[in-house]
Amino acid sequence: MELFFTTPRRLNTMKLLMVDDSEAERRLFRILLEESLGPALEFWGESAGARGLETCRAVAPDCILLSYKLPDMTGLDFLARLRSDEGVFLGQEAAPPAVVMVTPLVDEALAVTAMRAGAQDYLIKDRMTPEGLGSVVDRAMQKMSLIRQIKHERDRLSASLAEKEVLLREVHHRVKNNLQVIASLLRLQASAFGDGALSAALRESQHRVESMALIHEQLYETDDLRDVDLAKHASLLLNNLLESYGIESGRIEGHVSLEPLPLGVDRAIPAGLILNELISNALKHAFPGGRRGSIWVEGGRGKGRIAVSVRDDGVGLPRGVELRRPKSLGLEIVNILTRQLKGELVVESGAGTAFIFSFPET
Repeated sequence: MELFFTTPRRLNTMKLLMVDDSEAERRLFRILLEESLGPALEFWGESAGARGLETCRAVAPDCILLSYKLPDMTGLDFLARLRSDEGVFLGQEAAPPAVVMVTPLVDEALAVTAMRAGAQDYLIKDRMTPEGLGSVVDRAMQKMSLIRQIKHERDRLSASLAEKEVLLREVHHRVKNNLQVIASLLRLQASAFGDGALSAALRESQHRVESMALIHEQLYETDDLRDVDLAKHASLLLNNLLESYGIESGRIEGHVSLEPLPLGVDRAIPAGLILNELISNALKHAFPGGRRGSIWVEGGRGKGRIAVSVRDDGVGLPRGVELRRPKSLGLEIVNILTRQLKGELVVESGAGTAFIFSFPET
């Protein structure tokens, strides 16, 4: 390894490595660079690619003048191996160097290939002047500086985003825990009142709170903190309600047939509460006297809308039920939440009951 020092290493020095199999060329380039950089220059020279890579790892140069033709590899091979060594530079708290490809001929295709492979600029030996050499090195350094700044900003933003995601995940976790505490308090209070109307009302409120808690539980357990899959939520909710209402195994079967429906929190919560009310309504009223049956939650996308139905094969709606003027709090909540989603609600009754609510995809 040739090492030429024009001055001891200082903060404003430039470390430059030239990898070229011609000793005369290396000395000429050093002399020309000294004319433009003066005592700020530290210069290393290597005749082969493998030794050049070793020197890169040892001294972490600011810039490399790289010959396209080397005894043991091409300049493109050198660039590829240099890229794989970027972690070495980062481990030394030094950024990867700027690279100028040096060629003996004018070859635009080669220059473009070199730039795509990671070189910041190229230089034609036969047209080189001291001013041109200094200018090319300066441009390469400026480009590399911009690349480093962009990478630094990207890493900073990535770290900031990761930190925010951790905090947001923690928020959803805490909200879920708080909602579960509220649901537990409602359950305890309901138990204290026995089996009367007040107890039933408290248990319904408990189910609504648990439905919201499920939304936040999904958010902090998934990779995407923005969306909740309504299909997954419907399956969890149906199973929870079957258990909460104490339905004996096999008497009422639940079926969910929904395509994946990712929704933002602002729409997932009202849609989840609608499902909670409709499924709860079916469990309470569709199968009286121990009657057996099934509940289906179905739907998907179509024509720019999302449509979901909650269908049962129970006794059907009693006479006098008006969807637009409901007497029950549950249906009133469904109407309010459907309007919040800018949606529509229809009911079909015959051999069982089907409630279908739909709303725009966006």
